[in-house]
Amino acid sequence: MKTDIQSFNSIEAAKILGVNVSTIKRWTDSGKLECIKTAGGHRKFLPEHLAKFLERNKKQTSRASLFPLDKKADLHISHLIMKSDYPALVKIVRKEALRGKHSAVQKILNGLYLGQHPLYQIYDRLVTPALHGIGELWEKGRISVVEEHLATQLLRDSIVRLQGIIRLPAPQNGIALCLGLSSELHDLALKMVHHLLELRGYRVLYGGQQTPVIGMEKLLATARPERIYISSTVVEFGMMVQREFDEICRLAGETGTHVFVGGPGFDQLDYQRPAVVKRLYTFEEVFQG
Repeated sequence: MKTDIQSFNSIEAAKILGVNVSTIKRWTDSGKLECIKTAGGHRKFLPEHLAKFLERNKKQTSRASLFPLDKKADLHISHLIMKSDYPALVKIVRKEALRGKHSAVQKILNGLYLGQHPLYQIYDRLVTPALHGIGELWEKGRISVVEEHLATQLLRDSIVRLQGIIRLPAPQNGIALCLGLSSELHDLALKMVHHLLELRGYRVLYGGQQTPVIGMEKLLATARPERIYISSTVVEFGMMVQREFDEICRLAGETGTHVFVGGPGFDQLDYQRPAVVKRLYTFEEVFQG
């Protein structure tokens, strides 16, 4: 059993799916609902088991509680998820991230996904506004840079752990390369692009922040990615970064690779190059394009 992903017992699974425990037993005995049986004969359910069940039985979603309702706050959160009240959920996620409450943030992310909210929507309407809100608090001097960093990393860890319950298709759309330019220190948005591309069926080569341009020609020639996604948050060394970007675009043009760019850093860069297909502003664009 995975040790880093939360598991649920039969009582908790029943609360999540909005049924009684006897129904859970009947579903597992018939194979309709997957589970893991312990040496003592107890049933344990991973989030991916429940996600798969909800995908196959969408009518259950309307009465699913999405996670164990142990506290009054859980009832409130479950209600907000059912209503798709993202503004209220953003406030909670921002608050809990700044408090270092990883389990609370994870519960909301997992609950939204189990509730059939598209991953790109979770990124666009929850994670991105929460990150912007944390950044604004730092800019106004209401939190320290350390607090901002810790909250941001907590959110990053949460979206990575969310992948533990997401069923990915077999790679079928080719290869995509995700990278940040050599001076880029942030990769959270790029990591979300990575997840969405995998969900679309791409095999992703992930360079992350500060990807060096040296060796890029050989990489493009050998890996032959169909797409390159470049994220830029802040540009501190404009001329150097522009040269790097232009070189990547030149190499991409020679190999017929399509380039997609995104992030506020491109407000400072000239990205009008033949190889550049589009500047992306939302994660929905990543998933749909």
